[in-house]
Amino acid sequence: MDSVALMNRTDTKYQVSLENVEKALEDLKDHYQVLEIAGSRMFQYKTIYFDTEDKHLLNEHLRGKLNRTKVRAREYVGSSTRFFELKLKTNKGLTKKSRIAKQDDLRTIMPDEAAFLSSSSSLNANKLVPAIEILFHRITLVSTVFKERITIDTGLSFSMNGEKKTVEHLGVVEVKRDSESEPHTPILSTLKKLSVYPDSMSKYCLGMVLLDKTKRYNNYKPKLLKLNKLSPNGNIW
Repeated sequence: MDSVALMNRTDTKYQVSLENVEKALEDLKDHYQVLEIAGSRMFQYKTIYFDTEDKHLLNEHLRGKLNRTKVRAREYVGSSTRFFELKLKTNKGLTKKSRIAKQDDLRTIMPDEAAFLSSSSSLNANKLVPAIEILFHRITLVSTVFKERITIDTGLSFSMNGEKKTVEHLGVVEVKRDSESEPHTPILSTLKKLSVYPDSMSKYCLGMVLLDKTKRYNNYKPKLLKLNKLSPNGNIW
């Protein structure tokens, strides 16, 4: 895991049915190791995303702005590990993530975190508030050959101010790679064989749309319609 921390990387996302998640895992078992801690291979993550009152960061993402930023606090549920994170997507297609350890409540930006934010970006912590809480379960794979890490997120749950929406049928697969990595690795071949192709989707944006917290989602409609097709239990939107 240390060798594929990949804080500066290229990210490629895929939306996958749970059926195809299972097929992919079976197909990849000889090519990747799976993260295991204390006998567990699936872990729950809790994430709080922060935004301005007028949802400036969300709207930048929804309109496809490059050089966009996300601010979040993340907890690895069941452990004492928490981070306050800043994530930048550049106009070169690179993802740059920086973070510091977090000791306190996820929903509060502490003074050291505010200082970290101002030193790493133009954002002002005083103007940011919790926007949404997202829970999901994650499996992490690491290539035995390439500098590549794969995360598979399932059981997505979005909540805000007592409202909640879950998406049980969906797997979000993210391939995180060194920018100079080999272009044809087993995960890419397997997904292509399953007719699964890259399609970027932000869990933050998806949750805000599903909870009806934004009206500016025209660019997201094709993604929502695709999720409907992946669902075996009727439309999610």
